[in-house]
Amino acid sequence: MENGLRWIANVYDVGYAFTLCEGITPQELLVRMGAEPSHVHELTADAVAELQFWPQDGHLSDLEFLDWEDEDLVVRLEDAGFLSHPQVIVRAGAVPGWAYAIESFSSRGTNFLGPLSRGTRAYAVFRSGAGMQQIGYARAGEVLASYEPRDSCQDHAATEAEVPGFTYTGDELPDIAFLRFLEHELGISIPWEETLAPLPTAAFAHNHP
Repeated sequence: MENGLRWIANVYDVGYAFTLCEGITPQELLVRMGAEPSHVHELTADAVAELQFWPQDGHLSDLEFLDWEDEDLVVRLEDAGFLSHPQVIVRAGAVPGWAYAIESFSSRGTNFLGPLSRGTRAYAVFRSGAGMQQIGYARAGEVLASYEPRDSCQDHAATEAEVPGFTYTGDELPDIAFLRFLEHELGISIPWEETLAPLPTAAFAHNHP
């Protein structure tokens, strides 16, 4: 598996959101998305996948990552919303100078770009399972660009703000082009293997503020 960022589009091929925020910690990123600090727990990618596909009528014993007889752990995860079939689960990590968040299926990072960028800057890219694409950029608490990239052969609204430095040519899918841009523009690479390990994680009942 290659490093960089473009692997995200392949691994999360049924829909994802990826968010970058400069100069904060992964925990702070999750708090800016609306998490209570005490509700952030470290979970692996496999544990999150189990929770996301856990049936509504499932028993705690169905969750392989969880020792359901550990009452203290069960209570902590219940209080944090992980065992209530949350609509959104966000995992966050860090690379030098930046915190990042990865979501399967949801787009909370895109919806919270303004709060994420308070006192700093933030980027986000989202692809839905149906193929809808969206990228965004915010700085100092203000969303400066949020749109679906279109190549130069398509009509653009004259007033549409774009992510500074990013030009979409249409040679590849918009999300892959934007991930490539972030790799080169910011010099960011996240090893896929590192994202499988336990990372700070938060659960949310809803995708929107």
